[in-house]
Amino acid sequence: MDYDKELLMELFLDDNVSNMNRLIVAAANVINENNENISSMNEIIMKEDANQIIRTETREFVRRSLSYSSKNFYEDIVVKYTDEDYAEKFKMKKTTIQALINHLREYIKPCSSVIPLDKKVHIFLWLLTSDSSYSDVAELFGMHKSSVSYIFHELATLLSEQKYHFINWPSLEEQHVTRIKVNSRFGFPNCVGFIDACRLRVRSKTNQKGKPVIILLQAVCDETLMFFDIHIGQIGSTHKNRVYRESQLAHEMKNFIDFDNHILGNSEYKLKKNLITPFTGDIPLTSEETKFNEIHWKASTYIGHAFEILKDRFKKLNSIDINKTDAIHTLICAACVLHNFVLLHEGSNYLKEEAVINNDGVTIDPNLVKTAAEKRKFLCSYINYMDGA
Repeated sequence: MDYDKELLMELFLDDNVSNMNRLIVAAANVINENNENISSMNEIIMKEDANQIIRTETREFVRRSLSYSSKNFYEDIVVKYTDEDYAEKFKMKKTTIQALINHLREYIKPCSSVIPLDKKVHIFLWLLTSDSSYSDVAELFGMHKSSVSYIFHELATLLSEQKYHFINWPSLEEQHVTRIKVNSRFGFPNCVGFIDACRLRVRSKTNQKGKPVIILLQAVCDETLMFFDIHIGQIGSTHKNRVYRESQLAHEMKNFIDFDNHILGNSEYKLKKNLITPFTGDIPLTSEETKFNEIHWKASTYIGHAFEILKDRFKKLNSIDINKTDAIHTLICAACVLHNFVLLHEGSNYLKEEAVINNDGVTIDPNLVKTAAEKRKFLCSYINYMDGA
């Protein structure tokens, strides 16, 4: 709505113009401002509608599946999923799931169930890779809730029993490969693994404040992001070093790793000869210690990426809705086994093939370096020497 500026000035400045005319113009200006506000609001609404369309399209796959409820959902729909459907829904390849089915078939008695194993595996993965409840999946697959719950715990137990097939300490040869690659990429010598613990929420249990309790999953991985040791802490225990002390690894570390070698952990762990942590303290760090911490942090990112992949793929771990403590441990262990199984078949997009340009380690004389603090100081000196060479 446009108005002649000279006319408006005349109306307001000319004393002969009646107050009524001035009121008319003022009202017209208010209407004009309202129209402009309405136009701006319409633009905001249109943008929000566009964003809503984008969000809706990203959920189209899930909504399309959940809106279909039939006893033949698996036979009519899931078996026809494309490779893209599998990547979107399960975050793994169709061939990987088929390999999983073939592997588990060796451990299930023939004719032990009227429900085919391939259908069981897809029901289990549907629950594990989403935040869907037993009721949601039962309705989707046209089954009773108790049957879906039984299948989930049956396969979780079966997978957790495969722990030592897929999660085991690397051989000396495998450790040597890891230390070569880590030293080549980051310049941190003699490192054979990375330790940390991630926090998982147990929604079925609450603390005194009414919030979900936390359970810690401690894991050690190598440069391929595969776990080669895991330990699940007690529900509610949130101190990493305490969980570490309770683990079998804490008591057997020296049996797994030569004195020269070590794994890397953050400052929440206690420094040990085979578990090297960053420098900390009340006094300012030296430039050499700062450089050591920088290299240490960069190398240690492997374990963080491993946890990210685990929790992104198996979304049930982000909000566990199981009551029994043993069943919670079984679920977490099964997810870790599957994590390694998928990496064995697919690798990781995070990892890039890099040329090994430095395969030299460093020999540490135990007669000269006797304590954990002395070993860290020796490594600090070596890293700074090599960095300046």
